[in-house]
Amino acid sequence: MSDLAAAGVGYMPWCRFERLRRAVDNARKYVPWLRVAGYLKDGTDPDEYRGSQVRRAHMPLGVPATWLAAEEISRLMGELNYWPQLEDAASNLLGADLCEMLIREVETAAARWPLEDRARDVKFFRCLVCDRMTLRYHPPTFSGGDLVDSVVRCTNRDCNAVVSELMFARMALLIEAEHKAKEANKASKGAPETSLDVGK
Repeated sequence: MSDLAAAGVGYMPWCRFERLRRAVDNARKYVPWLRVAGYLKDGTDPDEYRGSQVRRAHMPLGVPATWLAAEEISRLMGELNYWPQLEDAASNLLGADLCEMLIREVETAAARWPLEDRARDVKFFRCLVCDRMTLRYHPPTFSGGDLVDSVVRCTNRDCNAVVSELMFARMALLIEAEHKAKEANKASKGAPETSLDVGK
């Protein structure tokens, strides 16, 4: 193998060129998703917690940010079609720059607006066995063609307990009932409104 072949493809090292291939494959999956994802309403998934600590940066653009990301990815893919192969684009200075921009756009879009649910820590619930805040939700997956249901498991190595779906639903209902009771209690005591009175 020559030094040139060991160095990579054109202006791109092998690791970046492999990321480019993945970006091109993922772009074909993500662009249709990105075109509709921005029009989905927040809070349509009752299992997802959307608290005040989640900051949203919705600019009043008229079109969702996901649509703009899809347009940018589509534009970059179209410009890369000028070269017959990805290797040819990576060997051209302008093509290599376009490849780098495509990698960045696709990876950013994939991180911001994932296609599938990801494993995440469970908030507000302690493990029923070890009494620690170590529960983690694992979404449904496919294993050998079979659907494996979602699971909530303790990440403590000494415990590794699994919370049943029924028990987790009960825990969620209890937390929701406690929250509603607190809100009702605040309202009955005449808690002041949190809105600002600008006219005063």
